Amino acid sequence: MSTPPPPGYRKVPSPIWPFEPHDVMFDVAPEALRDSRLFWVFFWPALSLLTGMTALYFATTLNAFGLAPEEINHDAVFRSYYALLMASEIGFLWWFASWLKSRQLAAAVFDIRPARFGIETGYGLVLFGMSFIFAIAAVDMLLPLLPVPDVPTPDRFNGGGLTGTLLVAASVIIFAPLVEEIIMRGWLLPKLAARMGGWIWPILLSAGGFGLMHILVDVPTMIYATVLGVFAGLARRLTGRLWAPIVLHFVNNLVASLSF
Repeated sequence: MSTPPPPGYRKVPSPIWPFEPHDVMFDVAPEALRDSRLFWVFFWPALSLLTGMTALYFATTLNAFGLAPEEINHDAVFRSYYALLMASEIGFLWWFASWLKSRQLAAAVFDIRPARFGIETGYGLVLFGMSFIFAIAAVDMLLPLLPVPDVPTPDRFNGGGLTGTLLVAASVIIFAPLVEEIIMRGWLLPKLAARMGGWIWPILLSAGGFGLMHILVDVPTMIYATVLGVFAGLARRLTGRLWAPIVLHFVNNLVASLSF
């Protein structure tokens, strides 16, 4: 005979499993994604941001050690930063994958393969166009309401010579979409969706986190990235995979880089 529940006990139903059969997370064990330790949900996105900040610190410190401000070779700092950033991102992904593997989640989180290449690529391109329009509108509407000084955005391609240009192109156009989508739409979004049993709040929360990851650039970029994150989340929800968000993010960064 089973022990009767205590007085006042009310069974709380588990959240609805939000993943449909076409979703890469559909066959993942629910307990793996519904881990009660909320700390890990946000630890990896925060560590990803810290990785970039650490790369900038070391690039600046190593190239400016013992020099007066006017003696610093800013081209060398520029090249060192993007080289260190990509190296640290590779190390970060290795550590993250090792942690996920012990929890039987690595295959699903890191699966960037499209199931339907043409359709998912099309979703990414169409949603990029929509995100670009809405993000520009959001920046134009919100920026005048915020007490933000008018500081010009630095030209990331104007420095470091050919090597610097190649490094920043590889980092911004290739590495950033891959790493950030694995973290935000491969890990954080499905983790929140599994815990909450739905998609609306997880998409908004993950988009907000994605925007905060860009606050160190400037406020307009943060606003823009938040809107972009909403549409990347929609791409992940509609296709069930990371390919469409990666395409969206890649095209966005390519367009942004060519506009400098």
